[in-house]
Amino acid sequence: MSGERRRGVGGTAQARAAAAGARRERPHPGAAVPALSSEVIEAALYRAAEGEPAAEATAYILTEEGSFVRRADLYAVCLEWSDDGRYASVLWPVLRELVTRPSSPYEEGPLRTILLLCCALHDDGPAPLTRLSALDTTNARIVSRGIHIATGKLTLAQALGTA
Repeated sequence: MSGERRRGVGGTAQARAAAAGARRERPHPGAAVPALSSEVIEAALYRAAEGEPAAEATAYILTEEGSFVRRADLYAVCLEWSDDGRYASVLWPVLRELVTRPSSPYEEGPLRTILLLCCALHDDGPAPLTRLSALDTTNARIVSRGIHIATGKLTLAQALGTA
């Protein structure tokens, strides 16, 4: 995807990390973010992920599982939007910190497992593989399809049933 289409989203890993650090310095990040429909968030995530298998995989898992796109406490803090609002990228260091910090509201359980797995698919950090058995059948299938997307064995369109 061209940088022009995704203006304000992406860039180098160093630039994304700097932006995430700057965002963490703000008091009460995301406090003024209005509730968005899950469809708006899903579309923006998929547009930003286009052509990048790991990004498509994580967008698929986050949107199909559904908690991330319905919880303003997550998307308000963990998404970076393009200037025109058409593209949204997950701020992976922010999400990982939010989920793993000692005072995290995301205790052990399926949502934490999925969020950390998505972080690992993006940043090659630690993955909670030993906790996959805590996922129900539906979420296990979503994660499986996401991994197949990341490896290139399944396209996003095929996983979504639009191919």
